[in-house]
Formats: sequence, structure tokens, C-alpha cells
Amino acid sequence: MDRWYPGGSPKGTMDPFYYDYETIRKGGLIFAALAFVVGLLILLSKRFRCGGSKKHRQVSEDEL
Repeated sequence: MDRWYPGGSPKGTMDPFYYDYETIRKGGLIFAALAFVVGLLILLSKRFRCGGSKKHRQVSEDEL
């Protein structure tokens, strides 16, 4: 749906400042949901690592 200037504009008769707020709102909600899920995955990936706890071997001063 286009909005029109009653008096016209230099770039034609279409209003350049008309925004489809429903589409912007849906896109924002989708972006927020994806960011939330990615944040949860990052937080949980540090807690649950594959292979369990890794054993660190001791390093002697000669190996440094």
C-alpha cells in the first residue's frame, strides 16, 4: 500500500517517509528471538562441553 502526497513531490507522487510498521515489528521480533537463542547457546556451550572436564598436564620449568 502506497501513500501519496496531496501536492506531489520532486521524486514522484509516492511518500518516501511511509513505513510498513507491521513488517518492521515482525522483523524486529524475529531478530530479538534469534539473538536470545544465540545468547543462550553461547552461555550453555561454556557450561556443557563435549568430552567432560579436560585434564591439564603439569608443565615443568624445563618445558617452558
